[in-house]
Amino acid sequence: MTRAERPEYILLEASGVADPSGIALTFMDEGMRDRIRLDSIMCVVDAEQIFAAPEMMELKLRQVAFADMLILNKVDLVTPEEIERIKAWLDDRFHRYRLVETSGGNVPLEILLSVGRFDPSRLDATPPHEEPSHPPDCDDPDCGHHVHGHRNDHAQVFRTWSYEAEEPLSLEALRETARKLPASVYRCKGVVHTAEEPGRRVILQVVGKRVDIAVGDEWNGREPRTRIIAIGAHDGVDGASLREGFDGCLAVRDPGTYVQ
Repeated sequence: MTRAERPEYILLEASGVADPSGIALTFMDEGMRDRIRLDSIMCVVDAEQIFAAPEMMELKLRQVAFADMLILNKVDLVTPEEIERIKAWLDDRFHRYRLVETSGGNVPLEILLSVGRFDPSRLDATPPHEEPSHPPDCDDPDCGHHVHGHRNDHAQVFRTWSYEAEEPLSLEALRETARKLPASVYRCKGVVHTAEEPGRRVILQVVGKRVDIAVGDEWNGREPRTRIIAIGAHDGVDGASLREGFDGCLAVRDPGTYVQ
């Protein structure tokens, strides 16, 4: 952080026996908290070995509990019944979590890394309710995946959905809606026009179970409007349900009252 070329993003890969709570506390240190933000905590779960080494189960549970998102890897090496057993085990112990199933650690970077790097202005070039042929930061014109990644199965596994609105949204309703997004929605991000901060852009960031809503810069001549993108499992992104949820956040023109 003291180098002239300031990093945009830092990836910290802990050891397999690390306690994530201690690492997270490091970012709360007085010398760090104003210079770097803890973005998200991912926990990679080995589907083939999760129940091995029972003496380490308490540590495994702590790692899962502190994670914003779980990556269930090596699902190709176990049966569907074993995957259901793992999910049942998690359901018995955790009330709320996001689980991404994958093989070979093949998860789009758009899901894992774009939370803090996300530039809301990029949404300006994304047509509403369309899945872009390739994201704005992709240099490959032949990339045809719904979510950025250069493996053919991404388009079959992950899906994007977008939402736009000109009327302002209620911040309180937006926070509640974001908090209740289905588990099959892994990432949600966007620029929001709100009734509480009409002159400034509000930035929405959701990764796993973490919701971050922050007041950004002024619109500066740009048309105030809401643009939100959700990324999730291909068969788990219900556009109609998501639209109903965000439409429920719309504030009516009479200040102080909101559509329920």
